[in-house]
Amino acid sequence: MRIWLFMVVFAGCVLTAHGLAGADQGGGSTYALQEVVVTGARSEQTREQVPANISVIDREDIENAMAGSVPELLETQEGAFVRNLLGNGKTAQVDLRGFGETGQYNTLVLVDGRRVNSIDLSGVDWTQIPLNSIERIEISRGTGSVLYGDNASGGVINIITRRPEQGLKAHSSLAVGSYSSHREALAAAYGRNETAVSLHGSFEETEGYRENNEYRATDVGGSVRYQVSEPLELALQGNYHDDEYGLPGPLTASELDEDRKQSTRPLDDAESRDRYVQGSLEYDLGRFGSLAGEVSLRDRDQRGNWVSFSWQSRYDVQTWGLTPRYEWEGSLAGRHNKLVAGLDLYWSELDQWSSVSGSSRESSVERDSQGYYFRNELSLLPELILSFGARSEEAAYDIANPNSTISNRYEETAYTIGLSYIYQGTSSAFLRVNKSFRFPLSDELVELGSLNADLEPQTGLHYEAGVRHYFTPGISARLTLFRAEIENEIFFNPGAGFFGANENHPETLHQGLELGADLRFLDHCSVKANYTYTSATFSEDPFKDNDVPAVPDHQANISLAYLDLLPGLDIRLGYHYSGSSYAVSDQANALEKKEGFFTLNARMSYEYSKVKAFAGIENITGEEYSEYVVANAGSLTFYPAQETRWTAGIEYRF
Repeated sequence: MRIWLFMVVFAGCVLTAHGLAGADQGGGSTYALQEVVVTGARSEQTREQVPANISVIDREDIENAMAGSVPELLETQEGAFVRNLLGNGKTAQVDLRGFGETGQYNTLVLVDGRRVNSIDLSGVDWTQIPLNSIERIEISRGTGSVLYGDNASGGVINIITRRPEQGLKAHSSLAVGSYSSHREALAAAYGRNETAVSLHGSFEETEGYRENNEYRATDVGGSVRYQVSEPLELALQGNYHDDEYGLPGPLTASELDEDRKQSTRPLDDAESRDRYVQGSLEYDLGRFGSLAGEVSLRDRDQRGNWVSFSWQSRYDVQTWGLTPRYEWEGSLAGRHNKLVAGLDLYWSELDQWSSVSGSSRESSVERDSQGYYFRNELSLLPELILSFGARSEEAAYDIANPNSTISNRYEETAYTIGLSYIYQGTSSAFLRVNKSFRFPLSDELVELGSLNADLEPQTGLHYEAGVRHYFTPGISARLTLFRAEIENEIFFNPGAGFFGANENHPETLHQGLELGADLRFLDHCSVKANYTYTSATFSEDPFKDNDVPAVPDHQANISLAYLDLLPGLDIRLGYHYSGSSYAVSDQANALEKKEGFFTLNARMSYEYSKVKAFAGIENITGEEYSEYVVANAGSLTFYPAQETRWTAGIEYRF
């Protein structure tokens, strides 16, 4: 019923907005401003040139959203499924194109082109990316294996941080909210002539929705850009993140009914530190093209203390990256052509220590990877673009513990071929076929100290078709159909052996559609809406015809913005719906489905001169739900999400 209500409202918004826009604009031009993206081609291009469903969350969206973390922003986008275990974004899982519990390992996350996915099962730490440092977020759905390699089977999320500009700009903010939450942030940038510098810092603290759900974090970072000469620019950026947080653990159904805020593990906690530095170079060779590249170092360490299991762990992982590339754009046989080719080199070393009931164990993992790729675009006609490319990548693992040393090596290839047709200025349609791959993570390769010798790389064939049409400059709609045939999909089978095991499933099928619309009319009102249908199933035994767990069949979002109702006054309303799905690890589909849920959110802001005040409420109806539910020993356990939550704050720009 909820999803049908969404579809009726969605259709009504489109028809009403189209009529109002036509009356207001007198049927003017159907052309819209071109939007430049970098993720779909690894270089700057207008969005309609890329044969993929790419969306952008810009700075205005970030500043006016209710979100306190990047996953909360992504949850409003079509095709992005988010499971926020702790409610603060720390261990949130983001899944593109319906891979379920392994979605976070099939979705590649970049910060300014730098990979932040870990080599083990720890996933992406979203809290290391403070919102006040982000300029925009680009979401490219569908495999990005050719350009980015491993982990990109479902898509790529590229977080682009703010660049320092000329002149002096500064910004400070204070926000408070439910559960004794508060956040202070400060950012400043100064640029003059060839040099520009930016700095940002923030502190965040909350007691959390549940018992033992506290979270405290500090972030400090910045960047420097220097124009050495007209063709050469150098840049240096870095960030330091430090946090500590409680681990309240799951609840059984009876515990959830008794008190959804309780914790059965009141003493479990963890802390982490994350540091990175990245240097980059851009050199313009004129008619011979351009060179660009980055060298980066990330150092992350984490400590966990699970008193409830008499278990402690520590690990430290360092990753070096070197990513040079060459770009050439010009005429080839009288046709416009653009070529990007490059090399991705990464060296990671993980040192891990754990102690269970006083018995300790140490291990180390070294993973070296090298990937070679190219992608070419050729304009067959001014409005018809053929894109194609390929990649070869190799990953070598050396895993050591006191008793043995294990080595393994994988090599895979990927390819892409697509057509983009541009019409009416910025409207476009596309077709694309891709091959993807994913290598096993270090924790998936080693079980009980020995090599999981039967585990193979995951590969897939992906087919996509889509259209983005501008009815007017302020009204657009988009539709994408996708199908992914995955072989040897890597997953954890809890029924294998005594403790369960990581295995390859012979074949799975992921298919569906993504529908969205952006509507702006009467100068003061805008509507953004999207709907995603996803069917993810096992195609072969042992789970043939079963649903892949943790993949909702339906998801929908609507946001309405009323801008400048009075000078400086904005009001925004949001609706989010996520459908039912089987619980994590229930490949047999033996237990009842996790229930679907919806939330309603509202935000009001008022800006006068250099000051902006805001207030908002999330989950207005107090919906009780759990984004993350796990099948465990024949029953379900729940990680309850927050009920009604308020936030208020003030910002000052100078």
